[in-house]
Amino acid sequence: MSFSRIVRNDNIINDLSEKECLLKMRMKKMISASILSLALIFGARGVDAYAENIAKGAINGYYTYGSSSISSITASASTFFGSQGSVSVVSTYSYVNTSTLKVGTQSSSKGYYNTCTINFTAPAGCRSIRISSSHNISAYGQTWSAYTTATY
Repeated sequence: MSFSRIVRNDNIINDLSEKECLLKMRMKKMISASILSLALIFGARGVDAYAENIAKGAINGYYTYGSSSISSITASASTFFGSQGSVSVVSTYSYVNTSTLKVGTQSSSKGYYNTCTINFTAPAGCRSIRISSSHNISAYGQTWSAYTTATY
């Protein structure tokens, strides 16, 4: 396809409508090819899901935060306090064996002054199901408690 050229006073002016059409066609092809490539990449590999549940609050003006998060083979629970205090998290993590369909659980607890985190990993051949966590913070004569849960 050739572009029509109009010569006026020794200036060459391209016919923009034909050029714009060609450019739009090329852009559509590039976008279509990109979308197809992404679909093939993610379709072949899969996209990992992730879930999180968050609780927020405050003690004496200081920020409190508790969360439970889960993905296909890992999970974590965290409790955070923006000052010094007694911080704890108690969690139970459930997983399923993809071959036998037997369900297993792991439990753990942790405590510290301002932040604590528990991490879980499913055993080989297993997938995450759920994490449930109890978060507690005590400081300045006050107590903050929250319960979070996330399901895969």
